[in-house]
Amino acid sequence: MPKYTFTCSKCNSSEQKFTNPSIKTAPCECGAEMSREMPKLASLKTTEVVDKYTNKKHVVDQKQVLKERKLDYYWEKLVPEMVNSGTYSIETMLEKGWVYYDEKKQLVTRTKPPEKS
Repeated sequence: MPKYTFTCSKCNSSEQKFTNPSIKTAPCECGAEMSREMPKLASLKTTEVVDKYTNKKHVVDQKQVLKERKLDYYWEKLVPEMVNSGTYSIETMLEKGWVYYDEKKQLVTRTKPPEKS
C-alpha cells in the first residue's frame, strides 16, 4: 500500500499513513476529518555531480548529450533510410545535404552531419 500525507484543516496537523488509494479522508485526533494531499513532485531537481574531477552538473551536460545522440541517430539511421526509400528526389536530397557527389562524380550518402565531415 502507498504512503499518503493527510492534513487536518481544523488543527493543521499532518500525518503520513499507509492506506488504500481509494481512501481520501482519515479521522484526526481533534475529531475532524483529515484530507489526503497530492504528492509534491514539481519541486524536485536533479543537480548531482556526475564527474567530481571536472565538477560538471548532470542537468546541464545531459541536455547536450541527448542532443548529440539524436543528431547521430538521425544521420546514421534515418538519413540512409530516407535516401534509399525512393520517396525524395535527388534535388531534395542534395539540398538537405543527405547526399553529395565525391571526386569520382558518384553519389554518396552522408552518415555524419555535414559540419562534422
